[in-house]
Amino acid sequence: MRYTVPDYYKKFQCLADKCPATCCAGWQIVIDQKSLKRYRKAKGSFGNRIRNSVNWKEETFLQYGDRRCAFLNDENLCDMHIEAGPEMMCSTCRKYPRHIEEFENEREITLSLSCPAVAEMILEKKEPVTMRTAEDDREEEEEEFDFFLYSALQDTRAVMIGMLQDRTIPVHLRMAEVLALGNDVQNRIRAEKIFEIETVLERYRGAKAQKRLQQKILSTSEPGEADALLCVPERFEVLDPAWKKDLQIWKRCAETKHSGVIPEHEIEQMVVYYLYTYFCGAVYDADAQAKVKMAIVSTLIWEELVRAAGAQKGEALSFDERVTLACRYSRELEHSDPNLNCMEEQMNHFPEAGFHELMGMLAARAKVDRNR
Repeated sequence: MRYTVPDYYKKFQCLADKCPATCCAGWQIVIDQKSLKRYRKAKGSFGNRIRNSVNWKEETFLQYGDRRCAFLNDENLCDMHIEAGPEMMCSTCRKYPRHIEEFENEREITLSLSCPAVAEMILEKKEPVTMRTAEDDREEEEEEFDFFLYSALQDTRAVMIGMLQDRTIPVHLRMAEVLALGNDVQNRIRAEKIFEIETVLERYRGAKAQKRLQQKILSTSEPGEADALLCVPERFEVLDPAWKKDLQIWKRCAETKHSGVIPEHEIEQMVVYYLYTYFCGAVYDADAQAKVKMAIVSTLIWEELVRAAGAQKGEALSFDERVTLACRYSRELEHSDPNLNCMEEQMNHFPEAGFHELMGMLAARAKVDRNR
């Protein structure tokens, strides 16, 4: 088994009671079956508390005022961790903010942007992120796992991340190149010509072809309006009522958005995070382009939120405020499987998320980037 983590993985430290947005409130934690069995057998007075704090029908922890977990105490610490130890915690609570994507003989472990400490680590990182791997002797075999497609997706993702991290090129132009590559790769997948993907990648690696692509992108004459993308998260199920209210305010402010500049390395880290986390999941549904669009659109939405919130405030947002918005958006998207499914569905059907519309948005921003 091979395990892959980002280079900042071991630097993570939970903020515990100092966290500005505890992971123990605001979302419903589903309990895994092994933990449920432990809770049924737990002894003593704390065992009774555990059983009285579980919704056994829904297999979740009960929540109280402001949707706080039954075990979250007044100091914003977990009583279960304090009283019974980390081994008594359910799988989600033990792992978070670690996110694991599972493939045959491979586990890709990332840290979720929805955690404030992680969001800060990702956005403040000025160097391009790299991945580190380790292996053990464990092996597994999945029925019907398409290893040929998976290998092609891994190769494609590596090329895409290399393109996104080429800092000789404006960041939105890099994103447009990746969008174009995703479209070409998806066409091969749809035509069941996976064997042609390597040829496509070789073409995109070529300096001359890349120069021609950049010129074609910059010649795009119909720029799209990225603020229209703020309609995308409106279709999500609401996890945080305050988010829904704030989103409406930001939408109204979007037309007069503040002109504050977001550092390019933050935009790069954001799109690389989403692309790396979800792209290879296309091995299970063959929809690689939806994953590319989700990474690009999520980044553009965050940029729009930052600018709209800046207009509301009357000045450019601070780094900490940009981190907070990245974290809040991620929570609404990534803490809900229905919302992740909704996002992918919109990437295929929402007009403003069409290939040409997104290319227009990115081309317009790339031109602005070049003139700075």
